[in-house]
Amino acid sequence: MPILPLFGQGLHSDDALTPLPAAWECDLETNALRWSPGVYDLFGFPCGVAVTRDEAVGMYTPESAALLETVRSRAIVEASSFTIDVTIRRRDGALRRMRLTADVECEAGRPVRLYGTKQDVTDE
Repeated sequence: MPILPLFGQGLHSDDALTPLPAAWECDLETNALRWSPGVYDLFGFPCGVAVTRDEAVGMYTPESAALLETVRSRAIVEASSFTIDVTIRRRDGALRRMRLTADVECEAGRPVRLYGTKQDVTDE
């Protein structure tokens, strides 16, 4: 599924995006992603370009991709949250350190969506 931009929208359609300039969400049934402009910038994509989840995860270093899949799977099963620091290789080849936060939204006790923020922490 392609990533859909969050232009003018927050994590829910009526949420303001201002406090979360690098917000993202993932529909757990379809793996469809929505990114705010800040996430596009972090990964080095023009806003609105179609990117699949597989393409985005493919930009993580192998160690970071493995960590992501481990904590993501556990969070979905436990309906919990996580914060991890990972490394990605942007489209221009630059390595960036990223802090990824995620929480799970459930409906009727079933996880349906991951959402959170991505922050460039390379200079920390």
